[in-house]
Amino acid sequence: MALTPDQVAQLKRLMNQALPLDIDGRRRWLKNLSPEHRALVPALREALLTEDTRSNVALATAPEIDSADDAVTVLSAGLRAGQRIGPYQLVSELGSGGMAVVWLARRDGRDVALKLPLLSRIRRDLAERFARECEILARLEHPNIARMYEAGVSDDGLPYLALEYVEGQALTTWCDTHQVGLRERLKLFQQVLDAVQYAHERQVVHRDLKPSNLMVTQWGHVRLLDFGVAKMLADGQDALQTDLTRVYGRMLTPDYASPEQLRDNRTTVASDIYALGVVLYELLVGSRPYRIKVDPSQVPLEQAIRDAQIRKPSTQVQEAAAAARATSREKLVRRLRGDLDDIVLRALAKQPEARYASVASFAADVQRYLNGDPVEARTDRLGPRIDSFLVRHPFATATVVTLIAAAIELTMTNKVDWTATFNESMEKVRTWVEPMLPAQRGGGQSGSRKVPGPDPP
Repeated sequence: MALTPDQVAQLKRLMNQALPLDIDGRRRWLKNLSPEHRALVPALREALLTEDTRSNVALATAPEIDSADDAVTVLSAGLRAGQRIGPYQLVSELGSGGMAVVWLARRDGRDVALKLPLLSRIRRDLAERFARECEILARLEHPNIARMYEAGVSDDGLPYLALEYVEGQALTTWCDTHQVGLRERLKLFQQVLDAVQYAHERQVVHRDLKPSNLMVTQWGHVRLLDFGVAKMLADGQDALQTDLTRVYGRMLTPDYASPEQLRDNRTTVASDIYALGVVLYELLVGSRPYRIKVDPSQVPLEQAIRDAQIRKPSTQVQEAAAAARATSREKLVRRLRGDLDDIVLRALAKQPEARYASVASFAADVQRYLNGDPVEARTDRLGPRIDSFLVRHPFATATVVTLIAAAIELTMTNKVDWTATFNESMEKVRTWVEPMLPAQRGGGQSGSRKVPGPDPP
């Protein structure tokens, strides 16, 4: 479908109004659309009402429009199996989101995931620019990152990205299906952190980290998808707009986007860390920190995110989520309370500077938890230290309870001063237990012992 420049400008403006809405809201919005925009309804319906089979529909802005005389706008609607896009033959549609459709395609016997923008502004020099950017992204050779093979433009002018095809399930779905326990979930999450840190070290930020872009293979290996619409970091640590980004749009998913991304599209390492915090929250308790359901005409999306209250993961545990983690609700709450609450909330800080300084720091804190060491995110509160002790020292806890019970029984039997005897017994217990409590952050016991990590449920 060819569109005039005026229609493209109208389409972009209209889509930016509708994309923050859920599917039902979009249908109502289309139904009430002014008659003057009726000619754009087919294009809007194609872009707005096609649900991704693996994830929520992504929030996006339309691709950037330039004024080059040799530019033509096309919509990649009406694709069919057997059709050729460049050297690739389409096999079957894998899914689509707000601004792109992904097809399983084949070239010389090799399967790829072919990503095609629904709406694209074509220029003759685009193929050369794509090739340069693809060369940079193709250098991301990591066992947990799906490769990008090439980017190009077909003979009839449709841009495409050829990505490694990964068979598997979204991270959260795979974990729930296999009833993976908390400890193993954290180990899988460490694979994600390792891959993202690798990309950051090469000046690439992902920008759209979410479970559907984190696939787990049948062998239990995590693979990160969709680095093809990542951004390159400038020297000032803000992400540069690339031609791949301009064609495929500003891909965001509201429930995983950081406040600064929604406010001014400023993407840094901290933005990926925030998204990873949302993913970890969901991985631990089966729900996201918040769900954004606002009318964008009444409340700006950035304001809704900024004002949303993020509750501790340990306070949001449901029975079904505990069962999917092969444990009880009470046990899961105890395991989350304290250190894991603090780790997640650090990653989800509203201000970028309050988050972890890097993904490597985030990963190090998760590993400290797994090792049973004090975590950097821990707040200076006695409660979490005691909770940590109770969970990680079940036999010592039983001994303390026994000592207290014995002191009470001895006191009652001998009819001596109950208060004095009990206080003396408690002081002995405190002297014995305190060295085993994890040290407080910024002080505490310098000789606190390393304690083993919690056992799998």
